[in-house]
Amino acid sequence: METSFFSNFSMRQFVEQSKSSAGLNCDVIGGGGSDGGSIGSRAGGLSPGGTHFNSYKSDSIACRLEPAGTFDETKLFSTLKLAVERALHDNGAQITDSGSNGTANFYFAYALKNVRGRVQVSGTRIGTDYYDVHANLNETGN
Repeated sequence: METSFFSNFSMRQFVEQSKSSAGLNCDVIGGGGSDGGSIGSRAGGLSPGGTHFNSYKSDSIACRLEPAGTFDETKLFSTLKLAVERALHDNGAQITDSGSNGTANFYFAYALKNVRGRVQVSGTRIGTDYYDVHANLNETGN
């Protein structure tokens, strides 16, 4: 039902690829932890086109800011945006819409066969020492 992009999505994996250039420490010892997130899925009834479904997934990771004050939110999000876009393309999805509302968030709407999806990523500073990157995904299809 869901696309492989949805099934394999890991905010930790995307942040791990981007953290060094942004001044984050996401090691478990360094305080990096994943909230894990939640996954929900609801399948509807059968129709002439098959089964309708609506799936939702939330995933986040909190990382410690490097002490030297080298954290670069803009750089982190430009790197994350490219990585998510590449993952969508690598999974065969076509991006149908995208945008952002500031430096610490972006979204992509995408389509793959009979599935429509949206991924939204945002970041929040937690106190003075931590930064949380959060993603919400949803897919619908029939």
